[in-house]
Amino acid sequence: MILSISIATLFLTIILTYSNYSVNKNSFYLSGLLFLLSISGLMHYYIVFSESAQGVAIIYTHFMPILYLQGPMLYFYVSGTLKDRFEFGWKKLVHFLPSLIAFISVFDYYFKPWSFKIALANKIITSPNVIYTIANFHIGNQFINLPARTVSLIVYGLFSFVLLIKYTIRNKTYKTQTLVQSKTITWLYFITINVVISGISYLLMIIKFMNERMHTRAQINEMSMNYISAFSFFLIPISILILPSVLYGLPILDKTKIKIHVPKNNILKKSKLNPTEKEENNEMKALTIVMQNYLKTEKPFVDPKFSLDDLAKQLDVPKHHLYYCLNSVLDIKFTTLRTQMRVEYAKELLLSDSLKSVSMEGIWPKTGFSSRTNFFVTFKEVTGYTPVEFIKINIEK
Repeated sequence: MILSISIATLFLTIILTYSNYSVNKNSFYLSGLLFLLSISGLMHYYIVFSESAQGVAIIYTHFMPILYLQGPMLYFYVSGTLKDRFEFGWKKLVHFLPSLIAFISVFDYYFKPWSFKIALANKIITSPNVIYTIANFHIGNQFINLPARTVSLIVYGLFSFVLLIKYTIRNKTYKTQTLVQSKTITWLYFITINVVISGISYLLMIIKFMNERMHTRAQINEMSMNYISAFSFFLIPISILILPSVLYGLPILDKTKIKIHVPKNNILKKSKLNPTEKEENNEMKALTIVMQNYLKTEKPFVDPKFSLDDLAKQLDVPKHHLYYCLNSVLDIKFTTLRTQMRVEYAKELLLSDSLKSVSMEGIWPKTGFSSRTNFFVTFKEVTGYTPVEFIKINIEK
């Protein structure tokens, strides 16, 4: 079970990092946390359950120092999400000191011959109590490293929980927050509490192991804390798959970055709004209007390569803010909105004097479509008519 969860979470981490980092950079910290929790799970599996000496030799100690970063990754993620800002300055480097110290303490192990590591792995498989004499191998003190990294995770988890409590008290608007905001805050509480529960369960298991000086792996396997820790860990990636919207974060608009201007031809009236629109953040609704009017007046979509990244740069707002506007306010995909804009502009050109100066063939390059075929097919899909039929019907009116 632990092996399957850890491997599945590693794959989820890769997908999350690849697909979501450009949308919300704070997801980098979440990916880091998931990666480290997966490594911790793999390490536990190979040391406690696996009979593979090669696996134990690879996973044991080599990855131990980076496990001190589990706590900081959680704290950075919660803090950055609450601020709606990705931060990584030199002051944060202090959080990496325990990991650096741990790395120095086991530095010699990286240069030990493979035969030495296999021999040690076999001893661990035979009886985990070899850890009691691990100092003889000159690879750090496991009586410090083993519980210390777990205590670090719990402490950072508690600090993250305090941040969430302060945020909730400070805003005092939890019940009036938008659906996405409420889900995100709930998600932050959920992941923090689960990490703390998992950490406490694992710490209790370590304490029991040390106090009772267990000589067999079977004794460790029988401890109920194994299952509590594993289940708490399992709930985190599952919840992301069930509620991916929590990855958008908490969009907080920087009003100094955009000037809200709503002309008379505001196209927001023509847009399909989410049934929960009345609950949405007013600032995000304002940004939605700005985004729509920018598309209507500046027509950046005439560039065939125009993307959401381009729109975010042009409006000088984070990409995940636009995701929020599209998904939570307008209930529409960016590609769909872009296509609608292109078709609307094409309709304007077809009914204007532009058609007199250029042929029908000259219309589609002006509207952002990649080819003549794409233009004709898309136009009919959206309007129900071909461009020629559309002109004929409107002229007759």
